[in-house]
Amino acid sequence: MLLQEGEPSSGARNMAVDEWLLGQAIGQSWLALRFYRWSEPTLSVGYFQERSAVPLPASLEHLPRVRRLSGGGAILHDRELTYSLALPATHPLGSTPVELYRLMHRAMIMGLAEQGIETRMREAEQAELNGAFLCFLRGDRHDVILGKHKILGSAQRRRKGAILQHGSLILQASRLAPEVPGIEELTGRAVETTHLMNFVVAHLQPLAQDWQPLDRSLPDYQREISRLEVHYC
Repeated sequence: MLLQEGEPSSGARNMAVDEWLLGQAIGQSWLALRFYRWSEPTLSVGYFQERSAVPLPASLEHLPRVRRLSGGGAILHDRELTYSLALPATHPLGSTPVELYRLMHRAMIMGLAEQGIETRMREAEQAELNGAFLCFLRGDRHDVILGKHKILGSAQRRRKGAILQHGSLILQASRLAPEVPGIEELTGRAVETTHLMNFVVAHLQPLAQDWQPLDRSLPDYQREISRLEVHYC
């Protein structure tokens, strides 16, 4: 199943759709790939972080907050392209979830290279960075970096053997966190996101054989998303 969201959505709705996709991977054995944006700067905190206990920098205190299904540190979602990938437990990659990081990140690296933007996997932990508040100031071996800066990071949640992986590609720095540069600041190039999404879909074709667009006009889909969305507001 393929979802390419036309309009940016709120943090609550974005997280509700991701949770619904994980539910479909569990109940219907769906494999789904989704690309989406955020309608306003939003802070997401990891699943195991207490929202009220997260010490926020003053510049971020006013932002709407949501709790992600995945763990890790806080992420400021602003000028980025976000993806999610839901994989059923029956899929061959279900037993090797680390391969999902490599597969998706390699696709992004190659898609960006087609646009003259050279990135690479970090490949080594940088534990000394992992106390930073914002996830994009931390260092994990699966990160995609441009020079020394992290521009793509991903996280996973496993439920009943199914996997939800989602991640953020920083296109431009947010005015709320200028210490986290995006691709445009680092290269002077604006990413052609439609071209990048199409490249990634084609590269991941072996996962699904055939990506079928989801009909989001179905009443059950809209009803379920609205039901889940309430829990993120």
